[in-house]
Amino acid sequence: MVGVCSLVVRQGVMQDSGFPVIHAQRAVVEPSEHFVFGERNTGTNLVHSLLIKNIPALARSAGDRIGAHGFRYGWKHGFPMMVAAPASTLAVVLFRGPEPWLRSMHKRPWHAPERAAMPFAEFIRAEWVSRIDEQNFGVLRDDARWGAELQYDRHPLTGAGFDNILALRNAKTTGFLSLAARFESCLLVRHEDVSADPEGFVECVSQLSGLPRYEQFRPVEARRGRATEGKFTPAEYAPLEEADHAFVWQRLEVSQEARLGYFEHPQEAGDA
Repeated sequence: MVGVCSLVVRQGVMQDSGFPVIHAQRAVVEPSEHFVFGERNTGTNLVHSLLIKNIPALARSAGDRIGAHGFRYGWKHGFPMMVAAPASTLAVVLFRGPEPWLRSMHKRPWHAPERAAMPFAEFIRAEWVSRIDEQNFGVLRDDARWGAELQYDRHPLTGAGFDNILALRNAKTTGFLSLAARFESCLLVRHEDVSADPEGFVECVSQLSGLPRYEQFRPVEARRGRATEGKFTPAEYAPLEEADHAFVWQRLEVSQEARLGYFEHPQEAGDA
């Protein structure tokens, strides 16, 4: 059940900020950096930008760009595969309601661009296959791996692919929820809540971490937090057709979705 930003597992109970959270916990030490996890199109870029702009101590935190030695804490959109999870790192994990997330993924199916041309009903029922199509994976265009299937989107234990995007979501959600067992400081939140109250989210992180924020809130107005992509405008999504709605909720891990605060009804939110 979704609560408010007041639950601190490892160091007492902090002042209630009133911001809704799925789960919040902190280590004894103050975080010196954060890292944002979440599937594509869940607002990870927005959250990272909000934190580096508003909390000075987190301004140098690693984003989703690959470094000389790979991703700092693994691919942020993938199954957890970090080499270490120090107590000084705050893991922030994003989730988004299933139906707007599916609409957003259909609109921008990162690493599977040909799927945007599929009718939505076909998109949600098709086997999920994504490809290495950007150099941020550390693969150059003249590398034999360019265009190969993206293994980060296969089951991390069995190596199997996923029958459809809903099976991918179920497995990825399980993986993202495990981050609370890996990082001593961890905050699980919903895309919808951050979008509705970005300053409340920043205040929540400030209280949870014990790190001061700028008194004057600094909003993030650019799409994906990047000025080069223009101003962000929330998208309006049509409700799912009855047959598609039924298909989605028949294949979701409903108890897991309920843990995130999502139930069998359309969710409303735009792109991030």
